[in-house]
Amino acid sequence: MKSNKQRRLEIKANRLKQAKKQQKKLIAIPVPLPKGAILANPQALAHNHTYGILPTYYLDRPFTCRDCGVVEVWTAKQQRWWYEIAKGNINSRAVRCSACRHKIREQKRLQREHMDEKSSNIKKQNC
Repeated sequence: MKSNKQRRLEIKANRLKQAKKQQKKLIAIPVPLPKGAILANPQALAHNHTYGILPTYYLDRPFTCRDCGVVEVWTAKQQRWWYEIAKGNINSRAVRCSACRHKIREQKRLQREHMDEKSSNIKKQNC
């Protein structure tokens, strides 16, 4: 008859053995890559604390621009940059075409310049 401590150690050893077997099975399963796919780097996606499955590869995704309605393609290369380098949320998707994004960026730049000009005028009046 075994003591509780011995039995617990035996159970723990069996669990570790089973976990290693499962890990080997997961690694052994080859994932066929579709044409034009780019492999994802799981270490670079670690910033996404999700219970969902992280992508193993990226594919070109068509989308319709939210502002102008133009159909564009979010390329696998752009997705990889967004998710792995810029550390974007894994659940985010492209919603605006590049032309609309440039327009918005320009509007924000003009607003910033305008507000800087206003604040400098106020500072001059107060002096």
